[in-house]
Amino acid sequence: MSLSFLVLMLIAVVMGALIGFWLRSSHREQPAEPPSPLSPAEGQRNLAELIESGQTINAIKLYRQLHGCGLKEAKDAVEAMRDGRVRMESLEPSGLSGPEVNDAIERAVRSNNLIQAIKLYRDQHGVGLKEAKDAVEAMRADLLRRG
Repeated sequence: MSLSFLVLMLIAVVMGALIGFWLRSSHREQPAEPPSPLSPAEGQRNLAELIESGQTINAIKLYRQLHGCGLKEAKDAVEAMRDGRVRMESLEPSGLSGPEVNDAIERAVRSNNLIQAIKLYRDQHGVGLKEAKDAVEAMRADLLRRG
């Protein structure tokens, strides 16, 4: 075998590999279309089914999709529903406004339903999870001081 034959073989192998990589990258699957939006009732029904069937990860994903929240908040909410600490209906949008929401937040804090209180606070005031959590905890401390 001559040196020029080996060089030609090496070039052919490298070219074949490059063509293979190019073809593979150009024929990748297109990303799947995002799932169609669910109505709140359908979403809650699907969420309940996922929790009841033990599909916690899928329930957390669906909760995040329905409520537009972070992973930690969704995980805490799904675990609370799974453990029976929070009713499924209590996490649906409240439909309350103004003073009614503040009363509902206070009732949730008094009944130690902090997840619901934080959600209501976020919906009412348009703040992030940390701000709502801090505000609800401050309200809770104030209520404990007042008795």
